[in-house]
Amino acid sequence: MFKPVFSAPPQSWREWWEAVGEFAAGWYGIAAGEVTGHHPMADALGRELGVSLSPSLHEWRAFTDHLNQAGLLGNALRDRSLLCWDSDTESVLLMQDVEGTVRWAVRPEHLPDQDSLVQMWFDGEPGASPWHRWTPTASQFALQHLIVYLRPAGGGWLLINDIPQSDELIERLKSAGCSSIDLDGQLLIEDDDLIVMAGKSLWSDQGASGIEVEVKIGPSRAGSIPAPLADLARYPGWAGSNGAFLELRSNHS
Repeated sequence: MFKPVFSAPPQSWREWWEAVGEFAAGWYGIAAGEVTGHHPMADALGRELGVSLSPSLHEWRAFTDHLNQAGLLGNALRDRSLLCWDSDTESVLLMQDVEGTVRWAVRPEHLPDQDSLVQMWFDGEPGASPWHRWTPTASQFALQHLIVYLRPAGGGWLLINDIPQSDELIERLKSAGCSSIDLDGQLLIEDDDLIVMAGKSLWSDQGASGIEVEVKIGPSRAGSIPAPLADLARYPGWAGSNGAFLELRSNHS
């Protein structure tokens, strides 16, 4: 059973990566990898570029290696995970989609930072900059991808877009968990076998007036979904769902 990890916001790159490792371990039933801030391939890339890469970029490569060795990389992160120089964008790539049209990278000025800013590169609008801020740190980049692709076996997930934001809604969502932290403007709520993300999603239409709420539950919660989340499953707008939430929505329709 997943147990909450973020009882308080981590205070350093090391604490963030330790929490990310515990988060993956809790949901996927693996041991958390050791956080050392060093990986030989990151060292080699730094020598090639003539700069010492941040310890967080070392950890990104170590983390993806750990997931790969556990046979989970394709499920946990989905897109192609990397740590290499990309001459097209003149940046260090962390990940790209299968087609290569969307890339997540760290630009040279941020490579030495303790926990580097990650930007998305998408050359889709003529005349516009292809660079878009994604996450403030590489550790949060890893956490965001873990959350969005999480599909707990025997549990369920629910995603609802463009819900009108209100203090009352946020307080009701918080009541479903035992702890919460801010993730760069999004709220991460946790409890046993349960996480909720609420706010302006990185993946949603930034022009939307409302917020996105995403819920993931493990098998122990399938028959006892907290009331605020069960209410969300009956929301009349568009939603994606599976498992226990799909059954709730089917019964309501």
